Amino acid sequence: MRYALGVALMGSALIAVSADAQTQNVRTFLQTADTATGASKVNNVQYTGTGWIGFIGQNFSTIDDWPRVDLQTYTNTIDYGSASSKEEYVRVQGNNPARGGGAGFPIQGAPRTTNFVTANSAWTLNAMGGTQNQDDQTEIRKLMIAVSPHGFIKSAMADRNAQVTTRHFVRTGQTFRVVGFTTMDKYRATAEFNEQNLPERVVTWIPNPVMGDMQVEIRYENWRDVGNGVKFPGLIHMHQGDHPFVRGMNFMNLNVSDVKVNIPNAVVSLPDSVRNGPEATVVVTSRQISPGVWFIAGGSHNSVAVEFKDFITVVEGPLNDARSNAVIAEAKRIIPNKPIKYLVNTHHHWDHAGGIRAFAAEGATIVTNEQNKEFFEKVVLAPQPRTLSPDRLSMFPFATTGPGPLKLETYTERHTISDGTMTLTSHHIEGLNHAGDMAIVYLPGPKIAINGDLWGPPAAGGNVANVNPNAVALFRNIERLKLDIATHVPIHGNPGPQADFQRIVGPVAAAARPAGGGGGD
Repeated sequence: MRYALGVALMGSALIAVSADAQTQNVRTFLQTADTATGASKVNNVQYTGTGWIGFIGQNFSTIDDWPRVDLQTYTNTIDYGSASSKEEYVRVQGNNPARGGGAGFPIQGAPRTTNFVTANSAWTLNAMGGTQNQDDQTEIRKLMIAVSPHGFIKSAMADRNAQVTTRHFVRTGQTFRVVGFTTMDKYRATAEFNEQNLPERVVTWIPNPVMGDMQVEIRYENWRDVGNGVKFPGLIHMHQGDHPFVRGMNFMNLNVSDVKVNIPNAVVSLPDSVRNGPEATVVVTSRQISPGVWFIAGGSHNSVAVEFKDFITVVEGPLNDARSNAVIAEAKRIIPNKPIKYLVNTHHHWDHAGGIRAFAAEGATIVTNEQNKEFFEKVVLAPQPRTLSPDRLSMFPFATTGPGPLKLETYTERHTISDGTMTLTSHHIEGLNHAGDMAIVYLPGPKIAINGDLWGPPAAGGNVANVNPNAVALFRNIERLKLDIATHVPIHGNPGPQADFQRIVGPVAAAARPAGGGGGD
């Protein structure tokens, strides 16, 4: 017994020595990397450049890269002491294809975006110069500070449990030192340091309603001296959303033209409008727009609940788990004692699909276009890690071999749900650049058409400044499908009459029609 105890104590001592040696090893390497980059000399940094940026979650199809636009100007100011940043950029469409979606895409003019983070708050400036709270982005923006070129070394040095290892790539013949650290008690990041002790590639993860723990990869290339013993990369390239089944998701490419270190007034102050602003909450309102049909609104995205004889069908589960759980609760309140059997998805864009996991957890069958089948099965509804922001389905998963697996129904051109009295049909939209899988959802009884991102009706009798190509595509598909519509219900905005749609969009569609072209069947 004494011998066994002695061996155990000796093993504990060896573990302690190994841990101490590992700590010393990573500290020694980080000091070398600090010397190579000048990180400890940098209290703040401001870098400027041009390039391009993508619209995450807005690709034309699930296998396409993110649609991109040009960065006419880009400036990011980071203050490490206060963990604050101000990111400013101006986007223009440039020569990039207008294929895909996203708010404001394709870009008209040269809009400016300004994003901030400091303390426990994140916000942006809206088009009128006012502030808009974005507290859900606070941790992510702070993580981006922590994995910035100098921020990574600073953050790793601050983590007592940081680790270092060696990795060799046979294909390229390169050997890297790989450093990993954890920040904010949950975000893990690693970086590969080259033979010059400069970080070349950073990998981390951020929470995302569609992807779960979504991978972010940042490449820092073409390091150069910027003065006073400080180096900074000349090229920053970022991926967001890569996955074993979804590869090559390019988010940003920035050619850095100017770098300033330790500038005055770099600390971002928290404005009163943000400090005293309302906390972000999920607001759900509902009203009946036809017998058995309820319009569920209250936020930036709407849903529609339809009552069938023995069940409920909901059209659209947008944004995230919180929004969809609130929609589910409201649907069950206004249509009591019936299960939600179907969730009908208009298209795969992440703001329209971010809440479908909540409906899957409810036991609903997800209805979507066949184009989305593999992505929904292998990525969205798959039991992959969601440690950063657990959702309802990840906390209460279905057994993979049990009687209640996740259910997905797909279609190519048309899908119908009916009980003999109420009928709901999804029709695939043709000739649209926004999303290749887009559907219009039609209720023939009340003559209601539900659309996502195609047509947002103005106030009754009103007009719109510009009729976009999405509305024209909707017009032509309504003609092609010979749908008898009385009311348009958008996922963004408020319902409006077909008469206004015909009056506003009809002339634009007619003017854009090729000579000799007809409505078609």
